[in-house]
Amino acid sequence: MCPQHAWDRGQMKDESRWWDATEVAHKISSGDVSSREMVDAAIERMEEGEPHLNALAMRWFDHGRDVADAAPSGLFGGVPFLLKDLWVQYAGMGRTDGNTALAANPPISTI
Repeated sequence: MCPQHAWDRGQMKDESRWWDATEVAHKISSGDVSSREMVDAAIERMEEGEPHLNALAMRWFDHGRDVADAAPSGLFGGVPFLLKDLWVQYAGMGRTDGNTALAANPPISTI
């Protein structure tokens, strides 16, 4: 948790709900929040809505936390994002392109 703010988990989830990527990037770079806090808040929102939406094909939450903990750099480094499982590859992760037959054993991307 960032030292400047004592965000509680629910407060961060609600407070950051409408921040765009530019605002999140600014808050991370200024030290107002950490990348890990933003990832955890995004995960909480996804888990909250998922039973109603059924939109998450794969949950790479641990990977997202690992990336956040690695202190990514760059303009939008540390800003969480959702990767659509359709014609997109992410090295080391499975890909189904929405095909339920591949869900149990998705091919692993090498690029």
